Amino acid sequence: MRWMVLIALACLMSGAPALAQTPPPTPPPKPVKVPSHLPNPTAEPANPEAYGKPVGEPAVKSDADIGPVLKHFVRASEIDPPDFAPVEDNASQAVHEKMAIDKKISFPLVHDVQNDGTYVAGNNDALDAERKYLNWGAITGAQLNARQGQYFTVTVKNTGAKGDYYAEFEYRQLKSKDIVRTLKQSLPAFEGATRAYFAVVSKAYVAYGPVTSWRLTIRKGNTIVAQTKSFVW
Repeated sequence: MRWMVLIALACLMSGAPALAQTPPPTPPPKPVKVPSHLPNPTAEPANPEAYGKPVGEPAVKSDADIGPVLKHFVRASEIDPPDFAPVEDNASQAVHEKMAIDKKISFPLVHDVQNDGTYVAGNNDALDAERKYLNWGAITGAQLNARQGQYFTVTVKNTGAKGDYYAEFEYRQLKSKDIVRTLKQSLPAFEGATRAYFAVVSKAYVAYGPVTSWRLTIRKGNTIVAQTKSFVW
C-alpha cells in the first residue's frame, strides 16, 4: 500500500512542470467583414473637353510672364508693325522744336546693361548680381528670350518746382542703322531725384541689334527743358 502511494506522488510531481509550461490557447482570428454588395462599375463618360491640351512652352503674354524686373521698364519688345513709318536720322534732327532749357533739371547717371550673353561680369559680384536680377524668375526658353536685350536706367534730378514732365528716349540700333525709334515714360509730380527705365528686348533686340546711340529728352508739355545724349548721337 505504501508503495502505491509513493508511486502516485511521483507521477504527480513529474507531471506538474509539464502543466506549468503549457502556453494558453490562442483565440481564433476574428472573421473579416466582407461587404455583401458593391456598386456596379461604370465607364467614364466620353467628354473630350474635360481635359486640357498638352502643355508646351508658354508664350510670353503678360507682365507676370515677363518677370518682376522688366515690368518697371518701358519696353520695345516687338518688331515694327507693317504701318511703321521710320524716322531717318536727318529728318528727326531737322524738326524745329520749342526749347527752354531748365538748369535745375539734370541727369546724374545713365546706366545701361547689355543682357545678351556677351555681358561678362568677371570676378565682380555686383555686376554678376545685376545680370541675375534681370533674369530672375525665367525658367522657359521663351521667358529667357524675353529678358534678352539692353536696359537703360536713367537718374533724373529736379531741384526746382514740382511739375508734370515726361521722358523721351530716342535710340538707333546696329542693324537698322539710321532709323530712330522712341520710347516715352511719364514723370508726374516730378521733384527731387527719380528714375526713368527703358529697355530694348526680345524680338526687337534680336531683329535690330544692340543700341548704338541714344538721346534722352525731358519735356514739359511740348517744350524741351533738359536733354542729354550719347557721345556718338
